[in-house]
Amino acid sequence: MPKKTVTVQIPASTSNCGPGFDCLSIALSLYNFVRLTVREDTVIAPVGEANAGTQAMVEEAALSFAQTAGLDLPGFDYEIWGDVPLARGLGSSSTVRAGIVAGLNELVGNPLDEEAAIRLTTKLDSSPDNATAAFSGGFCIARTDPTTFAYQHHIRFELPGTLAFAAVAPDYKVMTDDSRRVLPETLSFKDVVRTTNSLAYLVGVLATGDFERLRGAVHDCIHQPYRELLNPFGHESIEAGCSSGAYAGWLSGSGSTVVCPCPADKVNVVLDAMTQAYAVNDIKSRSYRLLCDNDGLTVNED
Repeated sequence: MPKKTVTVQIPASTSNCGPGFDCLSIALSLYNFVRLTVREDTVIAPVGEANAGTQAMVEEAALSFAQTAGLDLPGFDYEIWGDVPLARGLGSSSTVRAGIVAGLNELVGNPLDEEAAIRLTTKLDSSPDNATAAFSGGFCIARTDPTTFAYQHHIRFELPGTLAFAAVAPDYKVMTDDSRRVLPETLSFKDVVRTTNSLAYLVGVLATGDFERLRGAVHDCIHQPYRELLNPFGHESIEAGCSSGAYAGWLSGSGSTVVCPCPADKVNVVLDAMTQAYAVNDIKSRSYRLLCDNDGLTVNED
């Protein structure tokens, strides 16, 4: 093989963005890293310790890649590290799966183009929104098949550095499977119309850059209200951020992180207000001052 070791840098992402359930995402300047080193045998092994869940995720991604690419799977050692918190709605699992897929693709000569790699990662992660942002960066809109919900393709826009993202991750996890179980089987016509209107307007604002128009315009009635019990004080944190100068706010993915887009020069004030909403309720949290990552994942040969 021409390359023996590669390191992949993968951005975190905030998905849904309120009304854009399973279709909108924004890559963020918070990163995980995956390093792959080819072995002489067919073993897939961590460097150092790895829990059973991570090992299973890596092996599944590697085997699926080999099947999709129609190639024999090489053995490799892997290292995973970074700053994206686990089970906090910032796409941590997508970063791992995208890193394995992109790293293996580079090692064997790039048989998959970006869309094929996203399609594979989406199948593994069941998240077309996070996968598109991880690979492409920027603000992404993923299209899925209306019958099978399988990923088809996506559109992306770059977002400027004048737009910041105040993100607060409270000290509790929300598992994606749990968050999907609380969603209703049916929705009222009125709720769907209100959410669709907000979705269309949000996409238009982010695409054109007139961010002031987000104020009071981002509403969701199809998933966030049902997930509030799993994300205590998230709504209060978003309200505090908006009252302190943020344009809007939403539950990032299924939580527990909440995100408020805001002017870059107000991000500290917004973060303080959002964090305080948890602190007064005796919940510890971690705050992040982030920008949009417009580059997406990068692959480098060591």
